[in-house]
Formats: sequence, structure tokens, C-alpha cells
Amino acid sequence: MSVFAPNGLATASVRARPSAFAGTFAALVFCATVVTASVAVAISASRVPSSPEQYAVYEMGLVFSQITVYLSIFVIGQVMSLAVSQRGRESALLRAVGAGPWQIRRMVATEALVTALLALPVGYGLGALVAWVWFGVLDAGGMLPAGMALHIGLGPLFAALGTLVVCSQLGGLIAARRSSRIRPSAALSVTQVSGAEQAGRVRGLVSLVFLAGAVVLTGVAAAGSAENAGDVIPLVLLAYLVATGVGGLWLGRLATRLAAPVLRSLGGVAGELAVAGFHARAHRLSAAITPIAMVTAFALAQFVSLAASDDIDATALFGTLLYAAFAGLIAANTLVMLTLERLREFSLLRAIGAEKHQVRAVVLAESAITALAGVGTGTAIGCAVMAPLGGKTGTPLSGLPLWAWAATLGAGAVLVWAASAAPLGRMFRVRPIDGVTRRSV
Repeated sequence: MSVFAPNGLATASVRARPSAFAGTFAALVFCATVVTASVAVAISASRVPSSPEQYAVYEMGLVFSQITVYLSIFVIGQVMSLAVSQRGRESALLRAVGAGPWQIRRMVATEALVTALLALPVGYGLGALVAWVWFGVLDAGGMLPAGMALHIGLGPLFAALGTLVVCSQLGGLIAARRSSRIRPSAALSVTQVSGAEQAGRVRGLVSLVFLAGAVVLTGVAAAGSAENAGDVIPLVLLAYLVATGVGGLWLGRLATRLAAPVLRSLGGVAGELAVAGFHARAHRLSAAITPIAMVTAFALAQFVSLAASDDIDATALFGTLLYAAFAGLIAANTLVMLTLERLREFSLLRAIGAEKHQVRAVVLAESAITALAGVGTGTAIGCAVMAPLGGKTGTPLSGLPLWAWAATLGAGAVLVWAASAAPLGRMFRVRPIDGVTRRSV
């Protein structure tokens, strides 16, 4: 049974769950877009004589490239884990009929590689467009070094290719680990309840280690110079976000416990179903919590810096929007994937008499829990970083105006609801009796 043949496992897997493939493809495209744009700006700046403007633009492109790669490895790993877990029953059936663990792992690795190669030209083209817009913003702000011209060639292409291959293969390795190791006799019973996986102690320990590392880095930066504190802020944010991603399951359950009394009292049956559904699917929903927390924390940190500046830097503003868009699209993509996998569940509800507006009410209630976990965690991270380090760098947290708080938190909540509800129209066009037997829209 070959994964490279037209009728191989990877091809059959994609045909069975096209929405999962589309979600992974979109995440890889977003990654390639930002890497291409950042590397193009850095390479273009490196080709002109050294000057303060040249150093600032080069450093900006280099730092954005590094942060994007770090975040992409982690975020794409989560997206791919979600995509593989959505096909848990198919993998269980393959194991039950004799497929070996190495075949499951090779299936996932092959699909990941092919998806990365397909995403590369799309992401490279979009990245070139973003780089061109970025260059125009720098030019309009008078921040371009003398003689700088935009060069988009093989350098950004190879950087995007390397990032996509590494991210997809690492993500595929992590995603396929559990599916390939599970015993065939236990596989089918495990997948009867979607998302009912138990949290492992190893994940909890890793999450605590990164959390402790972020706290230590914050303390060291607070005790050092202002320049060092500013350089460490992205690294501290990254450490907190990794801790959030690994411990997303516990954050989701904590948010469920906090929101449950309100949802049950105000939401009625929809609130009760949302609480039960979120608790059962907390493991998969944790994949959406991380990018939501990421965009919230990063936006707060950047808005604090912008609010403390007398002259708003066009480059910093564009960078903030670029990363907010990157994280926001990843979050929206993940939430769409999570909704699409529930075709059978929603079809069952409609088959026993639930109206469309009642299904929407359940999704709205679940979105409130997701927003509480993601936006709440991102806000906590932003405050944990900027409260001790903002004053050190001259950008105190108290300088952030009320409208910026409202815009950041409100945008996060709207993003969660809009992305979660976006596929419902398409899912409602499927007859309930047909949706019960179908695996994907």
C-alpha cells in the first residue's frame, strides 16, 4: 500500500476530509506570505551602504522573519495536529485492517510535504505583494535608506520553502505520533467521542517549564538596561505563548468553569449544550486558543509602544497590522476547521427538531468560552510582559488609552464568533439526514 500512488493513503485521506487539507494549506500559505515579505525587506536593506536607516530596516525585517519562523513551527504543528485528529476514525480503521504505524506516519508526512509544496507558490506570490506594500509604507514615511530598492528573488523563495518544509514535517511528526502508536483494538473506541482526549502530565510539565522561563526572563530583563529589556520583550512573549499552546487544554477547561454559570442561567439549553460540548472538545479547541492569545498579546504590546510614542512610526504600525493579520487568519482558519468537523453533530441536532437559530445560539455560546480563554489569556500575557518591562522601556501599560483596550478585546471576540459561525450557512444547506452519514462538507 503506497502513499505515493494515486490511490495511496495520503490521497484517500485528503479526499475523505477536504476541509482538513484546506485548513492546513491555508495555514502554510499564511506562513509563507509573512516569511517571504520579511526576508525580502531584510535582503533589500542589506544591499545598500550602512546607515542608521539601513540598520533599522534590516533589523526589522530580520526580527520579523525570526519571530515568524518560531511561531510558525508551533502554530502549524497545532493546525496539523487538529487536521490529523479530525481523521482519527479513519486512522483507527486503517490500523484495524492492518496498516502499520510507519504507514500512518508516512501518510501524514507525505500529505504535509505535498501541502507545503502546493502552498509555496501561493504564499510566495502573496508575500511579494505584501513586501511591495511594506516598501511603499516605508517610502511614504521617509524611512528608506538612500538607494534602497525592493528585491524579491530566490532568497525569500528559499527561506519560505525551508520554513514550510521544516514546519510541515515537524508538525506532521507531532500530529502522527499518537495516531500511529495507538493499538488497533483501542483506536475505534477512543474515537467514538470526538475530542475527549485526556491531558497528559508531560504537557503540563512542559507548560509549567515555559511559564517559569517566561517569568525568569521577565525578571532578568526588568533588572537590566532599558535597551536589553526592549530586545527581550518578543522572546518573553514567545515563551508565554508556547506555555499557552502546550497548556491550552487546561485554559479551555478553566474558561468553561468560569463561564458555565452565566451560560447556563442566560443561555438555557444552548448554554448547557455549549458547556458540555466545549468540555468534550477542549483538547481540539486549545489549537484555537493559542493564535487568539497570540494576536491579543502582540497587539497590546505594540499598541502600548505606539501610544507612548510622540511620533507614530509607520513601520511599527504596519508590522503590528501584519502580525495581527497573520495570527488572526491562523485563528480564524482553525475555528473554521473546528466548526466544519461538526457536521454530523449539528445534523443530529437538526434531525431531532433543533432549528437553525438554536444551532447558531450553541455556536455563539461556545464562542464566548473560546474568546474568554483566548482573549483573556492574551490580555494576561500582555499585562504580564508590559507591566514590568513597559516602564523600563518608557512605554508604561498605563499609557494605553481605553479605546485601544476596547478595540483589542472587542476585535478578538468578534473574530472568534465570525470565524466559528462562517461555515454554518454551508453546513445548513446539507439535509440533516445526509449530514448524519457524511464526514465532511
